[in-house]
Amino acid sequence: MSVKRIALIAIAVLLQACGGGSGSTAPIVSVQSSTSLSSSIVSSSSSSISSRSADFPTGTAESLPVLNISTNDGVPILSKETYVKGTFALSGDGVTPENGALEIRGRGNATWEWDKKPFRLKLNQAAELLGMPASKHWVLLANYADKTLIRNDIALRFGRALGMEYVPRSQHIELTLNGNYQGVYQLTEQIRIAKDRVNLPELKVDDTQAEKITGGYLMELDFRMDKDFCKGPGSWKPFCNNGINMDREKTFCVESQEGMSPICVDTPETLLDAAWSAQREYIQDYLIKMERALFSASFADPITGYAAYIDVDSAVNYYLLNELFKNVDGAITSFYLYKKRNGKVFFGPIWDFDWALGNAGVNAGVEKTSGWHIRNAPWFNRLLQDPEFEAKVKARWQTLKAQGQLEEIFDYAEARALWLDKAQARNFEVWKIFYWETFYTRILLGNYELEVKEMIRWQRERTQWMDAQLGQ
Repeated sequence: MSVKRIALIAIAVLLQACGGGSGSTAPIVSVQSSTSLSSSIVSSSSSSISSRSADFPTGTAESLPVLNISTNDGVPILSKETYVKGTFALSGDGVTPENGALEIRGRGNATWEWDKKPFRLKLNQAAELLGMPASKHWVLLANYADKTLIRNDIALRFGRALGMEYVPRSQHIELTLNGNYQGVYQLTEQIRIAKDRVNLPELKVDDTQAEKITGGYLMELDFRMDKDFCKGPGSWKPFCNNGINMDREKTFCVESQEGMSPICVDTPETLLDAAWSAQREYIQDYLIKMERALFSASFADPITGYAAYIDVDSAVNYYLLNELFKNVDGAITSFYLYKKRNGKVFFGPIWDFDWALGNAGVNAGVEKTSGWHIRNAPWFNRLLQDPEFEAKVKARWQTLKAQGQLEEIFDYAEARALWLDKAQARNFEVWKIFYWETFYTRILLGNYELEVKEMIRWQRERTQWMDAQLGQ
């Protein structure tokens, strides 16, 4: 294993080395009233209500949509692998009610180890939830480490402003599980191949013809899928068995030769089966050629270099968004790619920003508003050695700035925090974490208002620093 790979794994394992402190033992803190938060945010907003786009929340919500989930016989949800059967009912003011049967299990990595658990839902029947396209497959993000509750929401919204082909839709809700109030969650679409999500043709086992075999593939880079992950500091993970990475044993992955995380195929899930050997060999060959082209002497050649394999505009958008928010995970895990039929590899969809926007404190430098982060990853470092790619990044930045998209991040953050003000108070009556010390996060300010203000302050300084670099 290369020195680069070892270094990446060592840094990345730090992201998960410690579980968070217990919500039951953290000191009780007073939550700021909605009045003080409202006056603070309204006075600092820099854009008029009339100029805001339609997805801006207005005012303070008295209540959020309520999702009630009951497992059969009140069975607890203890596993990320085994689903528990139950029922759900979604209701609220102005909400189209939905109810039915479902299965629910845990999800996440470090997030699953904390007190407020994230979940994956599989409905028996596809349903439109809160105006989002019908599906059986949903995710409940707990946002436990994010004391503003809105970092994922801000990043996903900015992805839509960038015009990315698919960005998971989401809505904040309040969750009750087996009669117990669980606080504010983010009901989010699961990333998967579907007409209203990652819109690719779904490969079949007999799709081996020259055209059909080219797509679609949904992939993810994840440092935990390294073959040697379970031989080092990650050996305590539940998917490690005597030094063997059992998740890697079940998933087809292509090793990066340049220090990136393994590129693992999420869909089709069956590429390790003998019957899928043709598709397995095709995507492996494509990814190897893609990386070789990126690191070749002629890498900037538009015909023979990386642009022959990668959709460049999607790479520019992905880079800018993750660099702007200094996403600690952006280049090592939750890094999705997809390949279209007869098409190139696209960067995205985006995912996992609870430690972004100044929240992470897990490695030297990521907590600072200055300095590059995503650019240091091998692929992005190489891309930015091409003057044409760097020019595209700078031009895209200037366009976003001229359109007001960068400034709107702060207006939206203020509006969303204000909208959640009463719900966040209920959430933090259950999860008393404003003084929760954790290896993962750097902010311990004592209440919601200060957490939101600090996030906005950090992000504004980050934006100003990047603007100074990309304006040159």
